[in-house]
Amino acid sequence: MTDTSLELSPAGSASSYDPPRDTSSLVLTWVRRARESQLRHYAMADRLTRCGRRLGLAVIGITAATGTSAFLSLVATAVSPDVRVVIGMTSLSAAVLASLQTFLRYGERAELHRRAGAQYGAVRRRLEAIHAADPCVRDACVIDAVRDELDHIAQTAPHLPRRVAGTTLTGSR
Repeated sequence: MTDTSLELSPAGSASSYDPPRDTSSLVLTWVRRARESQLRHYAMADRLTRCGRRLGLAVIGITAATGTSAFLSLVATAVSPDVRVVIGMTSLSAAVLASLQTFLRYGERAELHRRAGAQYGAVRRRLEAIHAADPCVRDACVIDAVRDELDHIAQTAPHLPRRVAGTTLTGSR
């Protein structure tokens, strides 16, 4: 959740940013941004989980095929050189995929995005409660505390790629 001097309109063209002029519109703007950040982090967590699952299934499939092929080549005495090359390539691809699985850390990254989404959701609910309260009761200290919390989440949350950050998501968690 980053503030910029320009926001993109639905058509993708830049228009000047008009900051909120009162506490009520400020709180509503923060609610919208927190909800968008929450949903985008959940979407990224889901995407990373899917990628990790696909890569894990590929590693399982290839290592199973390699193990079976290696076992069969030990049993068969006359194995052609082509079969040996295929077994070697399959074994190499299994090692590469297993290394990628470790290096890309899909599961860990998905959990970081889930945590950020949950934090944004908690702040959003708090902001909604502030907005629903009587405008005369709104305390500047409470709003400052929420702003500090939003700033902290934005600083510690993992980066969202543009293709995720630029999407409009619906639904709620």
